[in-house]
Amino acid sequence: MNTETLKIVQKMDRDSLEVQLLLQCAPMIAGLKVSNLLIIADENEADARKILQGTNLFCVRLARMNRKTTLLVYHERPLKEYLESGEVKKLLCVLGYEGKGFYELIHVVKKKYRAYSGGTGEFPHELGLLLGYPAEDVKGYMDNKGRNYLCTGYWQVYANPAAKMHLFQKFELARERLIRAIFDGMEIQEVIQLAGG
Repeated sequence: MNTETLKIVQKMDRDSLEVQLLLQCAPMIAGLKVSNLLIIADENEADARKILQGTNLFCVRLARMNRKTTLLVYHERPLKEYLESGEVKKLLCVLGYEGKGFYELIHVVKKKYRAYSGGTGEFPHELGLLLGYPAEDVKGYMDNKGRNYLCTGYWQVYANPAAKMHLFQKFELARERLIRAIFDGMEIQEVIQLAGG
């Protein structure tokens, strides 16, 4: 985040749901990513769902723990298409999801994520695929147990670092643009609609 945008964020109420939505989900709202996690206070879940109503964004609660709710916020059609793409589909099959539909995948990941969050299960690496991370990086993370990455940004990168760093820069520019729009007085739902969400 550049210095000017950082100063804007410092003037904003960083605990507000709208600001959290932009800080955590701007690349997805801008259509550069198929999905994002949104981690918010439990009491803000109904308001988050209300904000997303009437937009092209969907959400599902993955977990609720320690007064925090973790939502998967996503563009449904692009996420489904991504999960059906070559390498992603192959990796999902390796992870035991062959023949499972979109909603079944989300249901299983949700169960695994809740077990992990509660300390009774392993981290579900397929969550990285639900978040639109490249299959090569999810597989690299799994094979290397989170070590030996080439660079890091929105995720740990194991292949094509120059292309991923360029993508991360696009994500940051989208975040800055959307933060400025809110700071200049736009409503969050208007920002979502104009940005493609």
